[in-house]
Amino acid sequence: MTKEILLIDDDAITNFVNQTIMASKFPGIPTKLFHDGAKAMEYILENPSKHFLVFLDLNMPIMSGWEFLRAMEHKKVGNHIEIHVLTSSIDPRDELETMKFPMVSSFMEKPLQESDLDELVFKEIKKNTKT
Repeated sequence: MTKEILLIDDDAITNFVNQTIMASKFPGIPTKLFHDGAKAMEYILENPSKHFLVFLDLNMPIMSGWEFLRAMEHKKVGNHIEIHVLTSSIDPRDELETMKFPMVSSFMEKPLQESDLDELVFKEIKKNTKT
């Protein structure tokens, strides 16, 4: 199964920084950028044979991260998507609420630090050595 990283955030500078970090932490896994949840959801649904590591901002125009989570909850995507909320929110209620969605694996505060991804990198390495 092909893997891709999806960065869903409406801020171009944040996407640039995060894309650079992803390239160093996950070499060989392509990264795609989306500025709203609607286009990202469309892409995910059009590519059911891929596994996605999604880094999702909560506050965006067109379709927010909240709307994306609610919409994806009702889609048949199986275990092909792993969502990591990456937001500027420091409200503990936001973290509690996002973790109610089964596809959400973690809640991270912006700005993303390379060390934030160490556990994810370890999980990926572990998965790859099992196959």
